[in-house]
Amino acid sequence: MAKHIRTRLLPQEGDPSPAAVTISQFWGGSEIETEEQARKFELLRLAFFLVKLRKLEETQAQPLALERDEELAFRGNLLRHVIFQQVITLTNLNARQQALQLIAAYRHG
Repeated sequence: MAKHIRTRLLPQEGDPSPAAVTISQFWGGSEIETEEQARKFELLRLAFFLVKLRKLEETQAQPLALERDEELAFRGNLLRHVIFQQVITLTNLNARQQALQLIAAYRHG
């Protein structure tokens, strides 16, 4: 598993490629070369988090013990926060409309 994920959207001094965006050290320093690739990656992450939230909400609909309900509610809050952060990231990548379309599809699906 990745030790941490770091995203760099602005070029740093000394970068060999000023448009490069480092995603994760887990992938051995893999880099996304274009802003379009970064948008697609972040949209994919948003879709993943939306699917996880849907599965969690389906689990919450089943009668469970009180402790389990509280844990699921906590996880749901965390996922909603992550989704909010993804929308901010996608807004910075000029993909806010696409992010909102994914969220709308999640709500209606």
